[in-house]
Amino acid sequence: MPSIGSRGLLTALLLSSLSLLPAPAGAAPASGAGGADPPAIAGVVRDSAGRPLPGVQVVLRQLDRGTTTDAEGRFEFRGLRPGTYHLDAVLIGFAPAHHRVVVEAGATATVELTLHVAAVQLAGVQVTASPTGAGVLALTQAMTEVSGKELQRELGSTVAQTLQSQPGMAVRYSGPATAAPVIRGLTGERIVVLQNGDRTADLSAASADHALTVDPLAASRIEVVRGPASLLYGNNALGGVVNVITNATPTGVPDRVEGYVATQGQTVAPGGAVSAGLTVPLGSSLALTAQAGGRRLGDVRVGGGAVQENTFSRDWHGTAGLGLVRGNTRAGASLEAYAFRYGLPFRPGSDDAGVHLEGARQDAQARVEFDLGDRGFTDLEIQGSGQWYHHDEVEADGAVATSFRLSTQTVQARSRTRLGRLAGQLGAEALFRQYEPTGIEALTPAANSDGVALFFFQELPIRATDDDHDLVPRLQLGGRYDRYTIDSRAGAAKFGPARSVAFGNVSGSIGVNVPFSQHVSLGLSVARAFRAPSVEELFSNAVHAAAGAYQVGNPDLVAETNAGVDAVLRIQSRRLSGQLSGYLNRIADYIAPIEVGDTTIDGQTLPLDVFRQADARIVGVEGKLEGEVARHVVLGVMGDALRGDFRGGDPLPYMPAARLGASVRWDDGRVSISGEGRHTFAQTRVATNETATGAYTLVDLAAGANFIARGRVHNLTLRIDNLLDERYRDATSRIKDFAWNPGRNVSLVYRVVF
Repeated sequence: MPSIGSRGLLTALLLSSLSLLPAPAGAAPASGAGGADPPAIAGVVRDSAGRPLPGVQVVLRQLDRGTTTDAEGRFEFRGLRPGTYHLDAVLIGFAPAHHRVVVEAGATATVELTLHVAAVQLAGVQVTASPTGAGVLALTQAMTEVSGKELQRELGSTVAQTLQSQPGMAVRYSGPATAAPVIRGLTGERIVVLQNGDRTADLSAASADHALTVDPLAASRIEVVRGPASLLYGNNALGGVVNVITNATPTGVPDRVEGYVATQGQTVAPGGAVSAGLTVPLGSSLALTAQAGGRRLGDVRVGGGAVQENTFSRDWHGTAGLGLVRGNTRAGASLEAYAFRYGLPFRPGSDDAGVHLEGARQDAQARVEFDLGDRGFTDLEIQGSGQWYHHDEVEADGAVATSFRLSTQTVQARSRTRLGRLAGQLGAEALFRQYEPTGIEALTPAANSDGVALFFFQELPIRATDDDHDLVPRLQLGGRYDRYTIDSRAGAAKFGPARSVAFGNVSGSIGVNVPFSQHVSLGLSVARAFRAPSVEELFSNAVHAAAGAYQVGNPDLVAETNAGVDAVLRIQSRRLSGQLSGYLNRIADYIAPIEVGDTTIDGQTLPLDVFRQADARIVGVEGKLEGEVARHVVLGVMGDALRGDFRGGDPLPYMPAARLGASVRWDDGRVSISGEGRHTFAQTRVATNETATGAYTLVDLAAGANFIARGRVHNLTLRIDNLLDERYRDATSRIKDFAWNPGRNVSLVYRVVF
């Protein structure tokens, strides 16, 4: 592990001490046999015939604490102060259930939940878009939650490929290992990817040939918040947030050993993956988690059967976590290690044949949370993380051309607040990054980045209600102030002297949600967000192989600011689920590499790109609707389209093409058979020297079985993606001028939860 410096040492000390913090004055002492707390909520989950359901995820919405039911359908939560709580119960093949429960001091509240078989996929638990724990129909921003059978049907080898069929989502394709998510035309530094609510501190946002170090097979669900989401997640969440939930740190203590095993095999890049996890109770107040997995894939097959050479990938990961729930205190810590090795697709005849990347990321996290009372500041959460990432870019002869090192530390404190009907969060956070590329092909000098921020989010029901989670009109307000500095360090002569740049900005949002019934709501929001330029945009001065150009940064760049308007109409019932949204984003000082001519480097002529700024606008619509039109028969439609332009009318680079799709599925809760077709239109509005893409149609088939045996939930899914073996290029692909997207793929996914 590389040296972490003074900031890293400070964070490491914080991480080691968080779990040792005492409960604040007034915290209730532990009680019950052996010093353990008695359960505050004890319940059972059954199906509509009265049979107990094992493996049900039960979540306390406000606290984002979860557990699963045992073989008899039972669950319990301990360490809760008196008050009103909202439970969500989610199981593959069933409609989510919600229940309001009142916990009184010294008593155990008993709960019985009934789940009904549902063919329509309904959004259940959602934590990323709402710091108050509001339900999906109460949100003002467009969001997507992929879990259960839908996650099994869509599961790809990367997070981006898993989400690519969702409206408003696309893939920044630079080979199968480095696929990255695109939200409403924005990607890279303009979106934030989280794992269990914490930033993934790798270099996937910095360059199209750097991989995201998260394996979707370990996910229990993936949440996407579209539009500006900087209020809670940082200064560069201009396009939105992707949160991969893997439950690596226990949020509750189960009364038995619980876990999962999952495997995936595929043919388009021959190989497979495995992932497994356990949560083990160590008494009634302490729990241990362990997760591990790996993926090994060969070179990808494109449409028509040709092989795209040097597109293999390998990764291995493991996590251990410890959670404490006792009295009014909850604490947890986890350690993660992730290692990878993958090849980069290359242009025929280029000098990049056989180049591959290999590296690793280590992650340490800790958090502690205290209940403070019913009014004012209701709880306090403090969390910190330290992440150490590195990778080497290795030539075909084994020589290391460039090495990258990134150390990241974060510290955050936030408190839920309540004053009358007004509820929300206040918080502060700090982010420290130490980045150091070395080698003859280093694109930038080494640089340190420091950020501090204050933020708030408050929600006010416009009409009085006995339950603050009732569907009533709501006003949502948020604000954030960021101070972000980047200090380059003196290095190679081509980068010039060390420089320091600083950015300060205010972000804010105001939104209103209006329910028309218990199943339909309309959300409207206006937001302002900002993004500081990246190190690459400021200080680059070298050949960037992933872009196929010589890139020159601009240290005089100013921050991007986005003023966005978003409207979203939601429908959610047992037979119908849908979301339709429209948006307009005006981004002042949008940063992009502009080709200004050619240059010759070592006898090779390359485009010369200089980072410049101009005002831009992105306007679009997106939607998806599913309905059960007959018993067990579900029809669905989806579509999205956007237009991105600079102020002068020139198109923004790498904008997704418009799509229309339809699906049909037969689903009786245990067995499902589905077919889906998506037509993508030609994208001819492209930037200068960017390759236009033609229209294409993809057809996917899937069959799945879901069953319960010996107290375990089993799910088996067989998929055929790109059934017609279409030969196509995505408009958002960074290698579309010389490489095709993956062809036909047969995939088998099996997951058992116990």
